Parts: sequence; structure tokens; C-alpha cells
Amino acid sequence: MCLMTGVGAAATSFLSGGPAFAGDNVTVAVLGLEAGEGAPDSVAVAITESLRQRVSAISGYRLVQGRDLVEVKLVFSCPDEAPVCMGQAAKSLGAARLIFGSVKNGGADGYSVTLKLFDAEKEVVESWTTDQISPDQASPAALRAPVQKWIATLTGRYLPGTLHVLGGVVGASVTIDGIAAGVLGAGGLTIANVAAGTHELVVSKPGYSTAKKSVTLVSGDTREVAVELTAVEPPLGPVEAPPAETAAEPAATAPLAPTEPGRAELTSSGSRGAQIALIVTSAAALVGAGVGLGVGIYYSRQVNKANSLLDPFRRYSCPGTATGYCDQKGNVKDPVTDDQAAWMRQTKSLGDRYEKYQWIGYGIGGGLLATSAVLFYLSFVEAPSGATADARGTSLHFAPVFSHEGPGAMAFMTF
Repeated sequence: MCLMTGVGAAATSFLSGGPAFAGDNVTVAVLGLEAGEGAPDSVAVAITESLRQRVSAISGYRLVQGRDLVEVKLVFSCPDEAPVCMGQAAKSLGAARLIFGSVKNGGADGYSVTLKLFDAEKEVVESWTTDQISPDQASPAALRAPVQKWIATLTGRYLPGTLHVLGGVVGASVTIDGIAAGVLGAGGLTIANVAAGTHELVVSKPGYSTAKKSVTLVSGDTREVAVELTAVEPPLGPVEAPPAETAAEPAATAPLAPTEPGRAELTSSGSRGAQIALIVTSAAALVGAGVGLGVGIYYSRQVNKANSLLDPFRRYSCPGTATGYCDQKGNVKDPVTDDQAAWMRQTKSLGDRYEKYQWIGYGIGGGLLATSAVLFYLSFVEAPSGATADARGTSLHFAPVFSHEGPGAMAFMTF
């Protein structure tokens, strides 16, 4: 299902969850949708009733009785939905806002639905949305999810949803978008107040495979997510070598010279063991660096998102204009309301917190990346030239190269 949305200035400001209407008990009238171009009246009626039920369930909104859009156009002589006559219609209904639109035949894909949110006081369309629904979604029961999305898009109010995580293993840890959400119990785990959108869910427990799922929630939705963890067999431990036989007369044995085979084997064994330890530690530091940099990138995107939400509401002094304020592009704008100012402060505070997490992630990731590089280099440092080939073990060499294309360098390892 594709979604095309055009959002006016009042609605774009609240895509993070703030209400598009200021104050409580804002009166809203939902006009009966106009059925046109082959769309049945029953589909228009079903969508209208679902819209009215959804609006009446939102705190702060008060639904008032509305008429059909076709009737309003006839009574107030506004066939083209002119703002002036639509404003008169809203006032006659006692509504501060109108929601109206049409449903048309969308061909094989179903029906095309267009909705508008109209401000009766300002006599402007605040926001609009156009969406496509299938014939199966045209029933009252199936319209619940699309209607939630449309109302959220029009008003800018995205209601939190709920996730029920089922299955898995008791005691498994659950994170959502990298943040700990709890552990699974016998009946799973319920995660409330989850923002609308797409989230990454990870369920893990030592000794079991990790389950990862991407879950998308619409406004006010409740989803059940089934996960499955499979037990992982522990790796076999190292086989211990049998104890060496004790020499009959250890005191009479002469010390081994550095070039004797016994000393060469001991030196080689110790060198290789240290090399393996450095390589493993380097790899672990590299993984930690990736996690740290990933956290930094994630919160950097959150900072950019917060700034993009705040940009439409930033005001600059513009002497000589009607309102005295302009936006970043120099367009004349009204001063922000108290509700908008409160939302801006909350969003800025959240953006400042994300910025701190961003630099912490970058700092940790950068430090671990440098540590991994140093350990990797040390694991292949060339052994002293006086040692035997066995004693030197694996080492990394660099040599200059000259060719007709220019000078260069070559790296190679010896074992």
C-alpha cells in the first residue's frame, strides 16, 4: 500500500508526537466522505464512521455532529470547497476543525482515499493525505489500522503502541533499538509506550542463538511478535597433552643452548600463543569499535532528526513584516504558540541528550579502533634477526617496490 502525504505548516511540526491542536476539548466535525468515480457509497460511509469513532477516542478532541460533504457543498454553495464557505459550514456545526474528503475507484488496487484537515478560524487546510486501500480493507473491521494512520498524519498525534514478545526462553534479555526493555517470563514480555514506526527487536541469552526482528507499529497499534531461540552446543575444550616423562638424572642434564631444538620449540610455542592472544584481543576490540561507532552514528541521526523537526518552528526577527517573524528561508511566519514552544523545548532537550550519546559512542569506538590496530600490528611484529625460523614464528614484513609505474610498498608474512 503506497502513501502520499502533503502536510501543512501546522501538522509538520508535530510528527514526533505532539498534538496539532492547542488546548483541550477541541471541537472536530467529520463530514461524510464524498463517493465518486465508481466508488460505492457503502465504502464512503464505512470510512466516515471509522474516522468519527477514531476522533472521539482521542483525548483532548470533542466530536460534534457533522453532515455529508455533498450536503455542505449544496447548502453553503461551495462546490470547489472554497475556504470561506467551508469556514461558514464549520461554524454552523460548532466545530473548530473539519475533516472531509472523498473516496474514488482506484482500479485493481482498490480505492483511493483523500482526506483534509481544515482550520475554521484561519480558513485554511492545515494538512492532507492521500492513500490507497484494497477492497479487503474497505470493511469496518479492517479500516481500523488505516484510519489510525490517517488521523495521526492529519493531526500529527502519533499514539504509542504495545509489543507482546512471545516464545523464546525464560530469562532471555530483550532490547528494542539497542535499549534494554526487560527479560522474558513464562508468558513472554509486554513492552508498552512504544513509539509508532519501525523498531529493531533483539532477544538473546547466553548458550542460545540470538533472535532479531524488525517490527513496524502504526499509531496506537498492538503487535504480537513470536521469537525462537535455539540452544547452541558449547565448543569442545582443548585436549591436554600427556605429562612428559621425568628424566632419570635431571641434575646432570646440561642446560640447553639457544640453538638447540628443544629451546627453539619452547620459544616458538610461546611466541605463537602470545600472537594468537593478541589477534583475538585485536578482533574483540574491533568488534567493540564497530558497536561504539554504530551507537555514535545512530544518535547522530537522531540529532539530525530532532533538528529537522525544530527547523520549521525556528523564528527570526523580521522588522517591517506583519508578524515581525520569519523562518530560515525568509518567509513571514506567525510567532510560535505556548504549546509549540513547550514542544520545542522538550525536543531540544532530547536532541541535546542524543548529541551527548553520539560523542560518547564515537569516542569509545575511535579508542577501541586505535587499540585494535595497535594490537594487530604487535601480533605480527617481526622477530629478532638472530632467532631461528622456528623461533621467529609468524611475522609481517614490508619491502619497497620500484616499477615503471612508480615506487610502492609490498607486505608479506613468513611462517
